[in-house]
Amino acid sequence: MAEIKISNGRVCIVKVVKLEAIKDGLETMKSTLIDFIASSRRQESDLDTYLFVDLARFNRINSTLIGIFGSIIMDRNIRLLCLCNLQPAVEDILKRFGVINESGGGKEFPGEPDQEHVNKVLVFDSLEAGLACLIPA
Repeated sequence: MAEIKISNGRVCIVKVVKLEAIKDGLETMKSTLIDFIASSRRQESDLDTYLFVDLARFNRINSTLIGIFGSIIMDRNIRLLCLCNLQPAVEDILKRFGVINESGGGKEFPGEPDQEHVNKVLVFDSLEAGLACLIPA
């Protein structure tokens, strides 16, 4: 059984707090992210959302979760998808599927037609480092 904690608001953190099996954890993470994407409260909001996903407890991920990341990337109201605490095997998989760039950092994805490409996916060594990026310099 896996337990995932999610905070709601403009800054949303998805973090595994209890994990007994990777398979169950992936299924719970998938369900949590789908519920987040589909929530009527978030869909009706015009505010940008900054989504932080802590993957520290996963040494592998599946294509379903990568597909959900793709949906998050295409969601207009999600400003940033921050992937934190990536294990080397997970980082390799995300590179192969084009979620992050070859150097292991954020990848540029098309924004609005009248805007330049934006880094919508960022990678951080820790959740704390990711959250620190939101603090203006």
